[in-house]
Amino acid sequence: MDGNHTPQPGTRPWDAADPVSLPLRDRLSIRLERARRWEFWPAWLYYLPIVTWILLLGLKHRSPTVFTAANPALDAGGVVGERKHQALAPLQQTAPDLVAEFILLDSSMRGRRATEALRFAARPHIGFPVVLKPDVGQRGRGVFIARDEVAVHDYFARFNGHVIAQRYIDGEEFGVFIARAPGAPVEVLSIVHKTFPKVMGDGVHTLRELILLDARARLISSALFARWAEELGRVPAAGACVTLVEIGAHCRGSVFLDATHLITPALVATLTRLADAVPGYGFGRIDLRCPSAAALQRGEGLRVLELNGVTAESAHIYHPDTPLLKGYHAMFRQWSLAFSIGAANVRQGASTTSPLALWRLFREDLKRGDQWF
Repeated sequence: MDGNHTPQPGTRPWDAADPVSLPLRDRLSIRLERARRWEFWPAWLYYLPIVTWILLLGLKHRSPTVFTAANPALDAGGVVGERKHQALAPLQQTAPDLVAEFILLDSSMRGRRATEALRFAARPHIGFPVVLKPDVGQRGRGVFIARDEVAVHDYFARFNGHVIAQRYIDGEEFGVFIARAPGAPVEVLSIVHKTFPKVMGDGVHTLRELILLDARARLISSALFARWAEELGRVPAAGACVTLVEIGAHCRGSVFLDATHLITPALVATLTRLADAVPGYGFGRIDLRCPSAAALQRGEGLRVLELNGVTAESAHIYHPDTPLLKGYHAMFRQWSLAFSIGAANVRQGASTTSPLALWRLFREDLKRGDQWF
């Protein structure tokens, strides 16, 4: 079924590797195009100047990790290893109309996790599909849209750890980055509209050929070939739309469009109510879905999927062909605010995470990454 493919065990995640099944000429063409567009650069390369800026800010504030106090609501401020349910739980309790309903399935439940997930999906207002994702995870890692009972059982058979089962929300997906200093109003730094690459069948070309004929899809063909491995030879019917990506993560293939023009006083008012419902949350990107861009501007119909912390990005910078310097300017400002808000919170009694503890968290996250597709 178009758009409903279930990745099979053993398929590798998307990374910057070449689509090795292509002829050398095509591989080189894709590599050169990705090199020209910095949104596809390896993270380590893009982040070199940003890391330098973070080190300079640490010297300026006389505390290299004061930014971890920017979000007292999250472990280490949401830098790494934060638990998604930490911020979602108080939001579900005090402002349930603003969050996609979820339950936490503890790893200690062992064989009962799939049963409880199915029980959650059986609720009249939930149903299938249902979203399954690790409680601790980043960059869309381990996020899966289960469309039936078999998919739920398969997910829990492959992965251990704490998992969130969440109601699937239709509509448009956005990432809204907010910053809030103690006692100050909420400021919206960024809005990104997350869109999902699609190809249209013509009854002639295979799915593999359609991917390579699409100017954008071909640049992430390595990821798409892995995800659609069993259907690349299928010829979609004329007029059949195939949604290639369903997860709103840039590294999973989503296209990010700058939507900062959608900021309105009504939206800020709703975001303020949201932030008030999660004590200690004041800096990060809120990933949400709502019926339309117009609804977002009215601050209506918003359903939060995740509340991300300090290392989330003002993701509008990944709008195709955004100048590199513009992207750096936004990230430098974001980190400056993270340090200043963290310092302000420390003056009010918040604690910071030490550099050594932060390093340990990063090491744990690297190990954890091998568990997820």
